[in-house]
Amino acid sequence: MFAELDSGKDSHESLLSTFKVFVPDVRIELNGPRRANQWRGQFAMANRLSWWQLETETEWTCWPEREEERFCLVFPASGGFGARIRGKSLQADSSSALVLGVKDISKTWAHATDDRHGRMSLKLKVADVRRTLTSIFEDATLENIELNPLLDLDSPAGQTLWSLVQAIAAAMKDESIRSAKATALLREAIPRLVFKNFPHRFIERLARHGADASPRQIRAAVDFMRAHMHEPLTLAEIAEAVGISERSLQHGFRTFRGTTPVAHLRDLRLQQAHAELSLAENTLPVSEVALKWGFTHMGRFAAKYQAAYGQSPSETRKRAGSAHLKVTEREIQSPSS
Repeated sequence: MFAELDSGKDSHESLLSTFKVFVPDVRIELNGPRRANQWRGQFAMANRLSWWQLETETEWTCWPEREEERFCLVFPASGGFGARIRGKSLQADSSSALVLGVKDISKTWAHATDDRHGRMSLKLKVADVRRTLTSIFEDATLENIELNPLLDLDSPAGQTLWSLVQAIAAAMKDESIRSAKATALLREAIPRLVFKNFPHRFIERLARHGADASPRQIRAAVDFMRAHMHEPLTLAEIAEAVGISERSLQHGFRTFRGTTPVAHLRDLRLQQAHAELSLAENTLPVSEVALKWGFTHMGRFAAKYQAAYGQSPSETRKRAGSAHLKVTEREIQSPSS
């Protein structure tokens, strides 16, 4: 959906009805005469995102008609945008953004500077934001995280946030450059950027635990393990190879693989040992195969092998040898003509 309206050709009723599609359950009032107000607006909705941009000469006040969690970012371009949240009045200007993300919002308002007010707004589905939030802080909610609603756009994180929102705005206005996959990535990246870089109740946890590993970094760690599994690898070496901390490596494997780095490396080595012991042409004893793939304790190696493959390493080697012997006997008894 995309709509572009302006006071030269459209009525206030059209503007208000369109706005209500994007922000339902809100009562809107103009703080001035409608006739004198010149305005224009663009509205778009796609890929679980709602975006709109408004420029108007008359100031507005909005009252939510019911309490609900939301995640809406407002970026004033001219004038200011304010909200009363949990009994406190907050004001954003062109150097800041305002996050409307909790139930306790009693009203919002826009005021003009030099007879004009403009703002860009981006609204995300609450369910998507919750998933991103809990992936960072398992016990966090939009309510208990106590995010500071004012975001400093002059900070490095603020500048990045503004760039991401501008990218979404360009795609929402032009369907030819819109990508569902790219939008999905931005839809996750924006709240992740906010929750990991702006003040809130849980922000100190990130300082203690370090940055989260990405799925790409965990895949790179697995590739590094495969390439060096015959070497005595340490967690520090694996983490350094992919550019993350040991704690982040541990957390990333638990998140994306459901295991630990040590257990995953052991499983990779077991697979290689099993493959080698299953070869009919293998002549190495079990102990040498185990040592080759990093297992120095034969008892633990045998126990892990038995649990993984339902047979002992020696049984695998014996069966591979027996199968090879049978094939050889058949070839001798039935030589090709």
